[in-house]
Amino acid sequence: MKTKIKLCGFKNIEDINYASSLDIDYLGMIFAQNLPRTIDINVALDAIKICKTNNIKTVGVFLNQDVTEISEVLKVVDLDFIQLHGNEDHRDYLKLEKPIIKRMSILEWKKSPMFISLHREHMTLIDTQNEKMHGGTGKRFDWNLLDSAKSEILFIAGGLKPDNILELLALCTPYCVDVSSGIESKVGHKDHALMSDFVNKVRTYNEK
Repeated sequence: MKTKIKLCGFKNIEDINYASSLDIDYLGMIFAQNLPRTIDINVALDAIKICKTNNIKTVGVFLNQDVTEISEVLKVVDLDFIQLHGNEDHRDYLKLEKPIIKRMSILEWKKSPMFISLHREHMTLIDTQNEKMHGGTGKRFDWNLLDSAKSEILFIAGGLKPDNILELLALCTPYCVDVSSGIESKVGHKDHALMSDFVNKVRTYNEK
Protein backbone atom coordinates (compact mmCIF):
# COMPACT_ATOMS: atom_id res chain seq x y z
CA MET A 1 0.00 0.00 0.00
CA LYS A 2 1.20 3.51 -0.81
CA THR A 3 0.85 6.04 1.98
CA LYS A 4 -1.17 9.11 1.10
CA ILE A 5 -0.13 12.65 2.02
CA LYS A 6 -2.14 15.37 3.76
CA LEU A 7 -0.64 18.83 4.18
CA CYS A 8 -2.62 20.92 6.66
CA GLY A 9 -3.00 24.33 8.28
CA PHE A 10 -3.00 26.51 5.16
CA LYS A 11 -4.09 30.14 5.24
CA ASN A 12 -2.07 31.88 2.48
CA ILE A 13 -2.93 31.51 -1.18
CA GLU A 14 0.76 31.46 -2.19
CA ASP A 15 1.32 28.40 0.01
CA ILE A 16 -1.83 26.73 -1.31
CA ASN A 17 -0.74 27.30 -4.90
CA TYR A 18 2.64 25.74 -4.20
CA ALA A 19 1.20 22.79 -2.28
CA SER A 20 -1.17 22.07 -5.16
CA SER A 21 1.82 21.74 -7.50
CA LEU A 22 3.11 18.84 -5.40
CA ASP A 23 1.95 15.23 -5.50
CA ILE A 24 -0.38 15.36 -2.48
CA ASP A 25 -3.76 13.80 -1.78
CA TYR A 26 -5.36 16.09 0.82
CA LEU A 27 -5.06 19.77 1.71
CA GLY A 28 -6.37 20.87 5.11
CA MET A 29 -7.72 24.27 6.16
CA ILE A 30 -8.76 25.31 9.67
CA PHE A 31 -12.21 26.85 10.11
CA ALA A 32 -12.18 27.05 13.91
CA GLN A 33 -12.18 30.73 14.83
CA ASN A 34 -9.34 32.85 16.21
CA LEU A 35 -6.52 30.35 15.82
CA PRO A 36 -3.09 31.15 14.33
CA ARG A 37 -3.89 29.04 11.26
CA THR A 38 -7.56 30.01 10.79
CA ILE A 39 -8.26 30.56 7.10
CA ASP A 40 -10.20 33.48 5.65
CA ILE A 41 -13.35 32.30 3.89
CA ASN A 42 -12.39 34.01 0.62
CA VAL A 43 -8.99 32.34 0.61
CA ALA A 44 -10.74 29.03 1.26
CA LEU A 45 -12.96 29.56 -1.78
CA ASP A 46 -9.90 30.12 -3.97
CA ALA A 47 -8.25 27.07 -2.42
CA ILE A 48 -11.22 24.88 -3.35
CA LYS A 49 -10.91 25.89 -7.00
CA ILE A 50 -7.16 25.29 -7.04
CA CYS A 51 -7.46 21.88 -5.39
CA LYS A 52 -10.30 20.71 -7.64
CA THR A 53 -8.21 21.61 -10.69
CA ASN A 54 -5.33 19.53 -9.33
CA ASN A 55 -7.45 16.58 -8.10
CA ILE A 56 -6.60 17.24 -4.45
CA LYS A 57 -9.23 16.56 -1.77
CA THR A 58 -9.95 19.45 0.58
CA VAL A 59 -10.42 18.94 4.32
CA GLY A 60 -12.05 21.48 6.62
CA VAL A 61 -10.81 21.26 10.20
CA PHE A 62 -13.33 22.15 12.93
CA LEU A 63 -12.91 22.27 16.70
CA ASN A 64 -15.94 21.62 18.95
CA GLN A 65 -18.22 23.45 16.52
CA ASP A 66 -21.83 22.35 16.29
CA VAL A 67 -23.55 20.92 13.23
CA THR A 68 -25.27 24.21 12.41
CA GLU A 69 -22.02 26.18 12.33
CA ILE A 70 -20.29 23.62 10.12
CA SER A 71 -23.34 23.43 7.88
CA GLU A 72 -23.14 27.19 7.32
CA VAL A 73 -19.52 26.86 6.22
CA LEU A 74 -20.40 23.99 3.87
CA LYS A 75 -23.05 26.13 2.19
CA VAL A 76 -20.29 28.46 1.09
CA VAL A 77 -17.20 26.23 0.85
CA ASP A 78 -17.58 22.92 -0.99
CA LEU A 79 -15.22 20.85 1.15
CA ASP A 80 -14.63 17.18 0.36
CA PHE A 81 -14.10 16.11 4.00
CA ILE A 82 -14.72 17.50 7.47
CA GLN A 83 -12.20 16.86 10.23
CA LEU A 84 -13.46 16.94 13.82
CA HIS A 85 -10.51 17.92 15.95
CA GLY A 86 -12.07 18.33 19.40
CA ASN A 87 -14.25 16.27 21.72
CA GLU A 88 -17.09 15.77 19.26
CA ASP A 89 -19.11 12.60 18.83
CA HIS A 90 -18.77 11.98 15.12
CA ARG A 91 -22.26 10.44 14.99
CA ASP A 92 -23.79 13.87 15.57
CA TYR A 93 -22.23 15.06 12.32
CA LEU A 94 -23.26 12.27 9.96
CA LYS A 95 -26.25 14.36 8.88
CA LEU A 96 -23.83 16.72 7.10
CA GLU A 97 -23.31 13.93 4.55
CA LYS A 98 -19.60 14.53 4.23
CA PRO A 99 -16.85 11.98 4.92
CA ILE A 100 -15.51 12.53 8.44
CA ILE A 101 -11.96 12.37 9.78
CA LYS A 102 -12.05 12.18 13.59
CA ARG A 103 -8.98 13.18 15.53
CA MET A 104 -8.03 11.19 18.64
CA SER A 105 -4.94 11.51 20.79
CA ILE A 106 -2.77 8.43 20.89
CA LEU A 107 -3.75 7.83 24.53
CA GLU A 108 -7.48 8.20 23.84
CA TRP A 109 -7.17 5.78 20.97
CA LYS A 110 -5.22 3.20 22.98
CA LYS A 111 -7.83 3.33 25.76
CA SER A 112 -10.70 2.75 23.36
CA PRO A 113 -12.43 -0.61 23.88
CA MET A 114 -12.27 -1.04 20.13
CA PHE A 115 -9.30 0.42 18.33
CA ILE A 116 -11.44 2.83 16.31
CA SER A 117 -10.28 2.75 12.73
CA LEU A 118 -11.27 3.37 9.16
CA HIS A 119 -14.87 2.28 8.67
CA ARG A 120 -18.06 3.39 7.02
CA GLU A 121 -18.79 6.22 9.46
CA HIS A 122 -15.44 7.95 9.79
CA MET A 123 -11.69 7.79 9.41
CA THR A 124 -9.42 8.17 12.43
CA LEU A 125 -6.48 10.54 12.79
CA ILE A 126 -4.04 9.76 15.61
CA ASP A 127 -2.23 12.75 17.08
CA THR A 128 -0.03 13.66 20.04
CA GLN A 129 -1.68 13.98 23.46
CA ASN A 130 -1.72 17.59 24.67
CA GLU A 131 -4.10 19.03 27.26
CA LYS A 132 -3.83 22.62 25.98
CA MET A 133 -3.56 22.22 22.22
CA HIS A 134 -5.67 20.18 19.78
CA GLY A 135 -2.92 19.52 17.26
CA GLY A 136 -0.21 21.64 15.70
CA THR A 137 2.05 21.02 18.67
CA GLY A 138 5.06 20.00 16.63
CA LYS A 139 5.54 17.14 19.10
CA ARG A 140 5.61 13.49 18.12
CA PHE A 141 4.19 10.67 20.20
CA ASP A 142 5.81 7.31 20.86
CA TRP A 143 5.33 5.54 17.54
CA ASN A 144 5.91 2.20 19.26
CA LEU A 145 2.38 2.61 20.63
CA LEU A 146 1.19 1.78 17.12
CA ASP A 147 2.62 -1.72 17.36
CA SER A 148 -0.74 -3.44 17.75
CA ALA A 149 -2.55 -1.16 15.34
CA LYS A 150 -3.63 -1.69 11.81
CA SER A 151 -1.75 1.46 10.93
CA GLU A 152 -2.68 1.08 7.28
CA ILE A 153 -6.17 2.34 8.11
CA LEU A 154 -5.10 5.41 10.07
CA PHE A 155 -4.08 9.00 9.46
CA ILE A 156 -0.93 9.65 11.53
CA ALA A 157 -0.06 13.19 12.68
CA GLY A 158 1.96 14.76 15.48
CA GLY A 159 5.42 16.21 15.01
CA LEU A 160 6.00 14.86 11.52
CA LYS A 161 8.59 16.65 9.40
CA PRO A 162 11.01 15.85 6.59
CA ASP A 163 13.71 14.86 9.06
CA ASN A 164 11.68 12.07 10.70
CA ILE A 165 9.08 10.91 8.19
CA LEU A 166 11.24 8.04 6.92
CA GLU A 167 11.67 6.84 10.50
CA LEU A 168 7.90 6.57 10.87
CA LEU A 169 7.47 4.83 7.53
CA ALA A 170 10.14 2.29 8.46
CA LEU A 171 8.01 1.35 11.50
CA CYS A 172 4.58 1.28 9.88
CA THR A 173 2.67 2.05 6.71
CA PRO A 174 -0.21 4.35 7.58
CA TYR A 175 -3.07 5.11 5.23
CA CYS A 176 -2.04 8.78 5.31
CA VAL A 177 0.58 10.99 6.95
CA ASP A 178 -0.59 14.45 8.06
CA VAL A 179 1.80 17.36 8.57
CA SER A 180 1.30 21.01 9.50
CA SER A 181 3.87 22.66 11.79
CA GLY A 182 6.66 20.46 10.42
CA ILE A 183 6.50 22.23 7.06
CA GLU A 184 6.34 25.80 8.40
CA SER A 185 8.84 28.63 8.57
CA LYS A 186 6.63 30.15 11.27
CA VAL A 187 3.12 29.44 12.48
CA GLY A 188 0.69 29.68 9.59
CA HIS A 189 3.39 30.23 6.97
CA LYS A 190 4.57 27.23 4.99
CA ASP A 191 8.17 26.66 3.95
CA HIS A 192 8.05 25.56 0.32
CA ALA A 193 11.35 23.69 0.49
CA LEU A 194 10.17 21.72 3.53
CA MET A 195 6.87 20.90 1.81
CA SER A 196 8.67 19.63 -1.25
CA ASP A 197 11.19 17.65 0.80
CA PHE A 198 8.44 15.99 2.86
CA VAL A 199 6.37 15.02 -0.18
CA ASN A 200 9.36 13.74 -2.14
CA LYS A 201 10.52 11.55 0.73
CA VAL A 202 7.12 9.92 1.14
CA ARG A 203 6.66 9.39 -2.60
CA THR A 204 10.17 7.97 -2.98
CA TYR A 205 9.56 5.60 -0.07
CA ASN A 206 6.28 4.51 -1.64
CA GLU A 207 8.10 3.48 -4.80
CA LYS A 208 10.40 1.04 -2.99
